[in-house]
Amino acid sequence: MSQLPAKVVSIPNERQVQEIIKNNPRLVDETQVRSIINEGLSLLANIEYRLDRLENQGFLGRVWGSITGSTNREMISLMRDLSQTQQTTIKLVLTLAVYHAQNVKVMNEILDELDRAKGLHTRTASHIEFLYEQVQLIRDIHGKRKPPARHIRRWMLSAALIGVTALFIFLWVQNMA
Repeated sequence: MSQLPAKVVSIPNERQVQEIIKNNPRLVDETQVRSIINEGLSLLANIEYRLDRLENQGFLGRVWGSITGSTNREMISLMRDLSQTQQTTIKLVLTLAVYHAQNVKVMNEILDELDRAKGLHTRTASHIEFLYEQVQLIRDIHGKRKPPARHIRRWMLSAALIGVTALFIFLWVQNMA
């Protein structure tokens, strides 16, 4: 049986979302969702730009980097930063999507930002496509209106009251006969 890698990101459950929200109350504000996603995506774009600049340095820059070893160190550092930023962005966007799953406007904003970013990013396009599909999945699963717990309790109390009333009337009729 194969095991999943340690860093596999899954859709957070409600408890995990509440813990993350408690640590960062800015995530609750619906007006901040677009800017929060843009911040994460701009970090990815910045790392992509730095990687492009490193790969496209001139001949002398590559030779000097090979001699000093700075190119390899910087490439390793940038790849590590890219991986960590991708993981953070995935967790952040999925948390936002789960928290705001009932709000169609916010979910559409998240999907719009991800859709726009798919064309802008090259190295992280598959990462953004994955996020887009996950947010759609969250919207489809969690977006369906669930009856609030208080309504269910109200229905249960009403049913219990009707049952007790029916039992009382039945016993009263039995005693009268």
